[in-house]
Amino acid sequence: MWVVQPEWVWTERGLLTGHCVAFHNGIIVGVSPAERYTQVDQRLPGKLLLPGLVDAHSHAFQRAFPGRVQWRGEGEDTFWTWRQAMYATANRLSPEGVFAVSRLAFLELALGGVTRVGEFHYLHHAPDGTRYEEPDELARQVIAAALDVGIRITLLRVAYGRHSPGKELQPDQQRFGDRSPEDVLAAIDRLAKDADPRVNVGLAPHSVRAVPPEWWPTLAQFPGVVHAHVSEQPAENAQCLAENGCGPLELVNRSGALTSRFTVVHLTFPMEGDAERIRDAGAAIAVCPTTEMDLGDGFLPLSLREARLCLGSDSHASAHLLGEARCLEWHARALAGRRNVMSPPGERHGLAERLLRAASLEGDRSLGGAGRGIAEGAPADLVAMDLDRPAAAGVPPLEAAVFNSSPDWVSHSWVAGKPVIVEGRHPLAETVVREAKGHLG
Repeated sequence: MWVVQPEWVWTERGLLTGHCVAFHNGIIVGVSPAERYTQVDQRLPGKLLLPGLVDAHSHAFQRAFPGRVQWRGEGEDTFWTWRQAMYATANRLSPEGVFAVSRLAFLELALGGVTRVGEFHYLHHAPDGTRYEEPDELARQVIAAALDVGIRITLLRVAYGRHSPGKELQPDQQRFGDRSPEDVLAAIDRLAKDADPRVNVGLAPHSVRAVPPEWWPTLAQFPGVVHAHVSEQPAENAQCLAENGCGPLELVNRSGALTSRFTVVHLTFPMEGDAERIRDAGAAIAVCPTTEMDLGDGFLPLSLREARLCLGSDSHASAHLLGEARCLEWHARALAGRRNVMSPPGERHGLAERLLRAASLEGDRSLGGAGRGIAEGAPADLVAMDLDRPAAAGVPPLEAAVFNSSPDWVSHSWVAGKPVIVEGRHPLAETVVREAKGHLG
């Protein structure tokens, strides 16, 4: 058993002081007053212990080109012009490059306190669409990258069947393509059979744009977690209306896929009735604020602020999940013209706690976990934040973590009770950066 004593520990009982957290064989076995323990293995003065942060929506390969899409070419620069640059990056990466770049993305997340990532994975084949001898080669490279860094991964295996309504996959999309929904489900079965305990596999129909309507009822039979891009752009809504006579989320709902296991990604342009559909199904929304700003997508509408919300780094425009949490609130303030929009009324620390839940517990739930946080019987996935910083002076601990912190405040983290970050460092950091450099840009 390993016993740690932080200055503060955040649980569903609130912010506790004078408590220790004990874990054994990867499971938390005690959250109790310090005097109950005769031996403390690790004292963490000035540290706030949080549940491990969860990045619910990542495209790790996109870490290969941040900064290189901030130069404007001819004409208007939009999501759609960014997508062409993204395709070019996707199609130049070898399997070794996918591993190296993914490992760099996951290292950055880990250094910022992330202990679990939901990887929305749609690089399946060689650039010309040729199947690898190992059909799940690239998925296995991404999984290996996460495990090498030491974090959990939910591999959200993407279904991708077409360019858009009435259009087959284009030459630069051949790498993504599936022949049928049955092929997608077979790939998930293969990946799940020999998974490490830190790995689980879910389904990700890419979008109603990329997944033909006749595929959705078959995919809806999948019993695990399901994530999909929904209503990210107005053009997507218009295409779906023209093809199906309804909006994207209504199409998902009609197929039977919209359940409490479903996570709607983005939803920056919801259609009438979408908020009610999500509420009735008990589904979650994965919001990716820094990417949505970077791409000019828009903000999560205020009508959705009461939904179950989790957070994602998406294109890795930023690798700071608590930064995503604060941006979620700042977006809402900009839209509402007032402050503390996400805050439950009458709760002194309600805003900070809600944003922390989005960055940890709700992300865990969206990826198939129980979302229990720091509690007896829960996985020992933990992160310690160093609040002995000038920016934290005089600031309540939870508010300091959410609104003032930067990734370098993370002093320690554990996944299944094993240390990943120690004194702010990862043992493989130099190697990971060096080996990724040849695949960037």
